[in-house]
Amino acid sequence: MTLDFINVGYGDAILIRSGSFTMLVDCGDWTVGDGGPDSQRISAADFLRQEGIDTLDLLVLTHLHRDHSGGLTELLECVAVRSFRCNYLPDRIFWGKRVPVPEGFSAGARCLLESLNVFLSALAIMEQQGTEVSLASPGTWPLTPELTAECFLEAQPIFERQAAIWQNVLEDRADNRELEELDGFINNTSIRLRLICKETAVELPGDMYADCWEKHEIPPCTLVKLPHHGHRDSITPHLLDMLAPKTVVISVSNTRTDDCPAASVLQMVREKGCALYVTDAIPDSNGHVSNHLAIHFDI
Repeated sequence: MTLDFINVGYGDAILIRSGSFTMLVDCGDWTVGDGGPDSQRISAADFLRQEGIDTLDLLVLTHLHRDHSGGLTELLECVAVRSFRCNYLPDRIFWGKRVPVPEGFSAGARCLLESLNVFLSALAIMEQQGTEVSLASPGTWPLTPELTAECFLEAQPIFERQAAIWQNVLEDRADNRELEELDGFINNTSIRLRLICKETAVELPGDMYADCWEKHEIPPCTLVKLPHHGHRDSITPHLLDMLAPKTVVISVSNTRTDDCPAASVLQMVREKGCALYVTDAIPDSNGHVSNHLAIHFDI
């Protein structure tokens, strides 16, 4: 198995390959932004083009935030997707619909509406392509003879509330307060995947806040992609102790001005003795900057 944590700036896009099997978890935003001369940001679509990949066996969208889902339509222009799994599906009559994005709504609410529009457009494209589209189901997903994925989802009420808010939007009853409510919990709707290959376990938790999934019993892993781009809410000492990873990856841009990745998170990871990798050109503890299109692992 190989893993590529693609440098999409502020966002997630993770390419997994095992033999001829190809899988992508999230696809970044519709723009990677300008990271300056030290950054080698690249869209998920361009990275797959560069790797010569024109077909994905599986595309997983962890949740409907633009920095994870905004690159969907660009991706579908260059890649055929055999199977697509997500945590929310509207009725087919809404696939391809475009919802208004009112100027008076908050930035968070508007961002969610923009994410929904990309998603609805992508669903229509995938329907035309003949993609198998389905809701992710918790449990074990056999992927290849050597690779399986364990899928974890939070309790059903959070998904029911998400669906109710989106339904109001689709029926032209969008409410700014409801969308702000959704913006507050949508990260915890993330599909959490645990990839298992031979003796290696890789945790890909989307943007799930640490206090949400640390209440579960989680076995140790070899590598974890920190949720929520290394914000202060991404990890706690208790969760890091449970995971006990050898390697930590943070998908984040080098232009954030909001303490992201948080200095306290970086210190916590380093004090545990984990090897730490950051997708964009962020100086390490010695001030050294690494430039890369993606962080690559052979497992």
